[in-house]
Amino acid sequence: MSLQGRLRDWGKLYNRVRPTAAGVWYLVVVLGVAVGAMNTGNNLVYAVLSVMMAMLVVNNVLAEWNLRGLSARRVLPPELFAGVPARGALVVENPRRIGPALAIHVQELDGGRAVAEIGRAEAGESGTAPADWVFPARGEHEYATIRVGSSYPFGLLLRYRDLDVPGSVLVYPAPERQPPALGGPGDGLEGQRPRGGVDQTGEFHGLREYQPGDPVRRIHALSSARVGAPMVMLRAGEAGSRVWLRVDGTGELREQQIRRATAQVLLHTARGDAIGLEAGATRIEPATGAHHRRALLSSLALL
Repeated sequence: MSLQGRLRDWGKLYNRVRPTAAGVWYLVVVLGVAVGAMNTGNNLVYAVLSVMMAMLVVNNVLAEWNLRGLSARRVLPPELFAGVPARGALVVENPRRIGPALAIHVQELDGGRAVAEIGRAEAGESGTAPADWVFPARGEHEYATIRVGSSYPFGLLLRYRDLDVPGSVLVYPAPERQPPALGGPGDGLEGQRPRGGVDQTGEFHGLREYQPGDPVRRIHALSSARVGAPMVMLRAGEAGSRVWLRVDGTGELREQQIRRATAQVLLHTARGDAIGLEAGATRIEPATGAHHRRALLSSLALL
């Protein structure tokens, strides 16, 4: 095993320490006072040096206790898209019977690079802070290590430990921001086939969030004001469409088609359309629903 690997393993068993910017200046001042005390023999200077050294001892004792026994875990959002910040949470568990954990810095060292600051985790409880994961590419991503640290109590030394918290996550492709109309030349999409007509004068059937392309006249003003977002009326007899997505390119064209297909999945599932996918040996028949949506996005992520 390499020296770097051994140091990493050692850091998972014991707390590692490094001075902060304030700590570096503090150590410089301590060294200067020590030199002054030895050169002058002044008892007052020795007393100041003793107080400063005592602060370092107290800092080490409290800092070690602050991190003692802590564990960490991650709470990831249900869906993650490449290059898009996904809000989740990092959680620190404090199993001690007495003494809270204070000013805890939590960092994901592997996939996502999430960071969080937890002000306080009471004894026997946990502390939670929001964190954003960002993955650069689609596909399966693994993570293994969470770093838990703190500069408590005086901010002079940063003490931290790397914890083994293995896991994996499937990251969906980054959706194209403005997907083109279905059936355009070279878009890799086969277009829509209506499953039924739209009865604009039918009875009120329900509401859904506004999607780009919906007629503005169908926005229900009172419901939109109540929920704080544009809501569109659905009427009895309104039906979605049957959409086929096709990915058959290579190289950069393939990635472009995957991003475009991802955007179309998000757009048409929100409208209630049935979507099918053809990509090489993969064929998924058109259907609707949240489970089918995740199946489509997972297939696109793993192509």
